[in-house]
Amino acid sequence: MRRFIIALVVAATMVLIVRLMAGKTAPAMRARCAETCERMLANMPESFPPNRMMADLESIKEQTARILDVIDRPADDPVRSAS
Repeated sequence: MRRFIIALVVAATMVLIVRLMAGKTAPAMRARCAETCERMLANMPESFPPNRMMADLESIKEQTARILDVIDRPADDPVRSAS
């Protein structure tokens, strides 16, 4: 009985892998999974670690953009010489 269950699990996994590899169903399955993940993350509280991580990434992007803006300014710019 134990071998039968293991064989059944392996067969089901193989079928899933083959379906994921198939050209027609893979994009639809990926899109469905992405939508499900987005819905789950949208329903989570703001203190949920992935939401905090995304907020931190956004702030890092903003800070990087400001730093690059300062670096790209000419040397005779008064804003750059004051910092």
